[in-house]
Amino acid sequence: MILASVTKHVKDQNWFAVFVDFFIVVVGVFIGIQVANWNETQSFNDRETKLLIELKREIEAGINTTSQKADNYRQVLAAAKRSLAAISNKEGCKAECWRVLVDFMHASQWVSVRVDRSIYDELRRLGLPSNRSIIDSIEVILAQNEGNAIIFDDKPIYRAKIRQLIPFDVQEFYWLNCYTFSGGVETYLLNCIEGKSNLLAAQIVSNIANNPDIKLHLTQWAGHLVTIPSSFDDQNLDAMKAIKVIDNELKRR
Repeated sequence: MILASVTKHVKDQNWFAVFVDFFIVVVGVFIGIQVANWNETQSFNDRETKLLIELKREIEAGINTTSQKADNYRQVLAAAKRSLAAISNKEGCKAECWRVLVDFMHASQWVSVRVDRSIYDELRRLGLPSNRSIIDSIEVILAQNEGNAIIFDDKPIYRAKIRQLIPFDVQEFYWLNCYTFSGGVETYLLNCIEGKSNLLAAQIVSNIANNPDIKLHLTQWAGHLVTIPSSFDDQNLDAMKAIKVIDNELKRR
């Protein structure tokens, strides 16, 4: 329609009308480009908002998981301390040999300490979050988590050594009666039923206690465990701070 109007005005040599037509075309194109840019920007902002909501959920899930793992490692450390005491006890395990065997297994438990960061990595791939404060707050969490993960990436030597010394039937009974895994949560039962007579359990405990490598590797593993629960608590405090920063950004949008 504009082309027909321009053609007519040119034939009529109505140059003012031609200018008006040209101006309308230029303004129309400009507005079209601006609308397209606005739509693209709005779409990008909407995507960032959705990803920020998912990022908040990712951090909240990380807090829950880390809290569970902190509790797990508190139990493992407690079992490691009792196991070291049992190894050093010259009088033997007496009437509690099955409990000592269970502690040896509890002390060998290991869980990965890395938190999920897939949503955050997706945001960074897109050059987001646009709010630098969010990036800074999350980098604090990830740096702390990485520091812990480096130590715990490799399973402890004690884990392999002790499981080589505990008979298979004892380990089978342990997994069925002294350990549970439900909803992603591991639970180490202290008062599970006895799977061996005290006499047979005492023989196994004696073999373990007389193996010098076990005490050395258990001591090393226990040393790694000492600070991890409190470090997880600190990590979760930083994670909660990051959630507040994200909440403030979501309210602003």
